[in-house]
Amino acid sequence: MTFRPRQNRILAALANGKVPIGMEMNTGNPSMIEILAYAGFDFYMLDMEHTRVNVETMEHCIRAADAAGITTIVRVPENNVTLIRHAQEAGAQGIMVPHVETAKDVRKALDALRYPPEGRCGICPSVRAANFANASFREYQEFSNQQTMFIPLIEDKSGVENAEDIFSLLKPGADAVGPGMGDLAFSLITQPGQNVDWQNPYLTEAFDKVMALSKKTGVPIINMAHTPEGAKETIGKGTRILLYSIDQQLFYNLCLDIMRSMKE
Repeated sequence: MTFRPRQNRILAALANGKVPIGMEMNTGNPSMIEILAYAGFDFYMLDMEHTRVNVETMEHCIRAADAAGITTIVRVPENNVTLIRHAQEAGAQGIMVPHVETAKDVRKALDALRYPPEGRCGICPSVRAANFANASFREYQEFSNQQTMFIPLIEDKSGVENAEDIFSLLKPGADAVGPGMGDLAFSLITQPGQNVDWQNPYLTEAFDKVMALSKKTGVPIINMAHTPEGAKETIGKGTRILLYSIDQQLFYNLCLDIMRSMKE
């Protein structure tokens, strides 16, 4: 039996000059992922860093995504070899790693994600991503190295300082970078009780630096927007992969609107 590859809709859209559209999913609900697919989204990002989604739930989400025809990115909780391998072997088509600060961090993640000779990922033919088949593992191995995205999040000062080194290890057409402006903004707080300064010039400088490196290297930026206007703005600045908001946040805002209208 031959390997049955699943199209990475993010990479396919980029190759055709289009902006793939996804959503951050915090609920870990397979039905919600199916709905995204049927609504026409290209991908979703399953967050395991800020949620209680476990490895078993993650695999069920990926299985639902594959059946419905939508691409999966998994944001693992940390740069951990085992967690990255769990997501990859379950069939994730992109692995997002938070708080990547150095080229050494990139190399650690790539060694966990990519099979030899590109990395040091351990070999086990009986995994879901390879269709559980030993006979087609070599075909899967080559496909995974080409089509499974690595997406480091640059969200610390040291990451911004080392951004050029980080980008230098990434592959255009296979990887991407996420500028984590939220964590970066909070890291600039120096006094207890101080509010986040979203207008801090350093945030603009950091974003512009990362975006300039994206354009220079051909490694695309993935960024989030919460409104159509925000999406248009960030795409205009050079974002090539769009995350449109978060499932829980959208549901919360919908509930607020319902209650306001009912009270009126």
